[in-house]
Amino acid sequence: MSIPPHTSPSPAPAIPETMTAVTSRRYGDTDVLAIETLPTPTAGPGMLLVQVLGSSANALDWRLLSGTPLFVRLVMGLRKPKRLTPGADVAGRVVAVGDGVTGFAIGDAVFGEANGGAFAEYATVTAKHFVTLPPGIDFVAAGATPVAALTALQGLRTKGAVQPGDRVLINGAAGGVGTFAVQLARILGATEITAVCSGRNAEQSLALGATRVVDYETEDYITVGGQYDVVFDLMGNRTADDMRTILAPGARFVGVSGPMSNRWVGPVFHLMRMARAFKKSDVTFHQFTAAPTPDDLSYLAELLASGELVPAIERVVGLDGVVDAIDQIASSHGRGKVAIVPGGGGSEAADGAPGGAS
Repeated sequence: MSIPPHTSPSPAPAIPETMTAVTSRRYGDTDVLAIETLPTPTAGPGMLLVQVLGSSANALDWRLLSGTPLFVRLVMGLRKPKRLTPGADVAGRVVAVGDGVTGFAIGDAVFGEANGGAFAEYATVTAKHFVTLPPGIDFVAAGATPVAALTALQGLRTKGAVQPGDRVLINGAAGGVGTFAVQLARILGATEITAVCSGRNAEQSLALGATRVVDYETEDYITVGGQYDVVFDLMGNRTADDMRTILAPGARFVGVSGPMSNRWVGPVFHLMRMARAFKKSDVTFHQFTAAPTPDDLSYLAELLASGELVPAIERVVGLDGVVDAIDQIASSHGRGKVAIVPGGGGSEAADGAPGGAS
């Protein structure tokens, strides 16, 4: 069965009065997380109510949970989080459409990035940050994609301007963003893709499309040599002087993060130093925070549907596995994505047929 056309919405499903959700009522480590029964939210103007059939944990979730660096609390709440339920990745089915929303109908399979609320059976999401899914994509895969894949795509395509024939280095290739970045570099036409990761993740990186792996536990990717047109740095553990030795003339350096050495502003000072240093060279410096756009989400959905892009899912857990998933991210030793299925139905495909996590 295909997804119903938007002009022929399905009958409204029965929406339960309550739902199961992960909550964080204060900032802290994962010991502040609890599983509670909450009222099911409603779709306000410009919003969709989505039955969450797939989600995943991201470094973003850890930062917002801990409230670090401290400046994030200016937006997320000074004394406690404004959003009771964490989580940003959402894939599922629309069960209610708010006033003013066009292009979506009840029953549509959708995915995108929510402003919290994903680690629950139902979530209200901003409609403009979501797109419909093509048939055949299972919700586990879709739910593991938005935040990490958007970061990789916008880092490589929008900021790094990767072109066919480029040589790309990805520092931090084994995590959620890194595993998408290796694949997207290949899809965008890079001919040399160097993945910097631990030796235990070398096979995974090669399978995803890397042409070379540098094991940071036994080798230094700076001293092993090579020249790169794009460096996508997810770790922020080297100086600009180090990086200049491996950047080709006219290269693009894309910095996503850096050391959390300052509890107030985190990696901001590191990134400012890098930007200032690269002004003295012909290397362009790019730093950004990924944002969900319909065009980028639709592009990712097409890649998922074609099988060109496959989330590297380490394991699938329920809401009771959220603590372990975020702890793994906080340890900086993540491997791919930990997918989260709130209601146990995420193996359903977007067209209603059974599917499986890749």
